[in-house]
Amino acid sequence: MQGGNVTYNADSDVDARGKFTRTGTLDGHQDPNLRLIANSSAVFAISRDLGTIQTTKDPVVWAIGFTTDPAVKYSDLSGAPPTPRSPYYKIQYSNDPDMASIDSNCWEDYMSNIKIQIVDFLNDFSNASSRAQNLDNKTLQDAGSISYLLGPSVILAMHEVFGSTQLTIGTDASGKLNKSDVMMFMKNIGGSKAK
Repeated sequence: MQGGNVTYNADSDVDARGKFTRTGTLDGHQDPNLRLIANSSAVFAISRDLGTIQTTKDPVVWAIGFTTDPAVKYSDLSGAPPTPRSPYYKIQYSNDPDMASIDSNCWEDYMSNIKIQIVDFLNDFSNASSRAQNLDNKTLQDAGSISYLLGPSVILAMHEVFGSTQLTIGTDASGKLNKSDVMMFMKNIGGSKAK
């Protein structure tokens, strides 16, 4: 976790909330008991002490990720067995632990030695947020030129489409990632069953 005064708990909701309510911080406890999420409501709680706020501060950016490799198992109509496809980011980040880790000496060097991993995403938050807002504004403007009621519906649909896509990369005969074998898949978000 980056930044100062960040604490967490992987605990029951009652315990995590209770600790935070009593102390204003969390203690890093990790409940080792595997169970259904509804059983004692397992949560991952994150807290950052912002200190005394006298002026508006920079935003606090949180990222929680879930990865799978293979991302999909692709099968076509030829009858060949399904082939596993990896997430496209594997071109730059070969494995998930490396992608999400940081150098141990980054704190002493004011985080100058952070590896180029998930931190790329976090450090680009302001630019990514600006690009997303610009896309939304342009979409609202274009859809609004047809009907002022259309814009919000188009925005919602666009967000759902982007959120349901997965960019993947295949492998060559030796098992290495093949940069010329790129495919994007979209989860069926419609209500009708596939025929």
